[in-house]
Amino acid sequence: MKKYLTLFRINWQNSLQYRASTVIYIVGYGLYISVILYLWMSVYQAGNKMGDYTLTDLLTYYLLQLIVNILILSYISWELIDQIREGFFSNFLIKPLNLLVYWFTVNLSGKLLETIYLSMIGAVLYFFMRDYFWLPHHFSTFIYFGGSLFLAMTLAFLMDFCIALIAFWLIQVRVFKFMLLYLVFFFSGAILPLDLFPQWLQKGVHLLPFQYLAYVPIRIFLEKQENLSSVFTIELFWLLFFFALASWMVSRGVKRYEAVGG
Repeated sequence: MKKYLTLFRINWQNSLQYRASTVIYIVGYGLYISVILYLWMSVYQAGNKMGDYTLTDLLTYYLLQLIVNILILSYISWELIDQIREGFFSNFLIKPLNLLVYWFTVNLSGKLLETIYLSMIGAVLYFFMRDYFWLPHHFSTFIYFGGSLFLAMTLAFLMDFCIALIAFWLIQVRVFKFMLLYLVFFFSGAILPLDLFPQWLQKGVHLLPFQYLAYVPIRIFLEKQENLSSVFTIELFWLLFFFALASWMVSRGVKRYEAVGG
């Protein structure tokens, strides 16, 4: 455990070296969400409605979507793909580290810095949008929301980790990474709440794991999500599925790995 705490501290210090790019990324994403919020306010002021969402519901939805997406999305695959392709992955083979735990710790420490910056951006947006921001009526909702966020972050990490491990078999892996990003963007509820999709599309989307990354946590916060026990059960199933897939890919990939260069 001590070695992973040391790894967490080292990666935290590395993240601080790139704080300018992190701030630019978060501020840019915040501006994007601000435009979306302005758009929805204009739609509602024109007298239109969307499903059973009030204006407050939708503005809260997109403000939370900003926070959730930044908190959960993992980008460790960019670095891991390069390390496997360029032969630097050999360094892991001589260290007493669990590969999956190592990269989960790296991802977690990176999220800590983003959370601090994000809290400041969120506080500014809340100050200007407080009349439109919806807060849960029950304290237990915050606990369920926090739990769903942690599960979503772990699920997103495992998906990203599996994509990176494809590099053991293929050279061009980045196309899979872009495919994952687009799938998450469209089917996690980042563009539009999934229950506003056409009925025929909703049936297919709800069979996929992406809804648990953003749509479900936000629905829990809005106290619109029903059958929480079954929702968490299905999400745990997806976590176990991707954990088993990642473990299998690591065991098979390491046997196949051949260092090139380095």
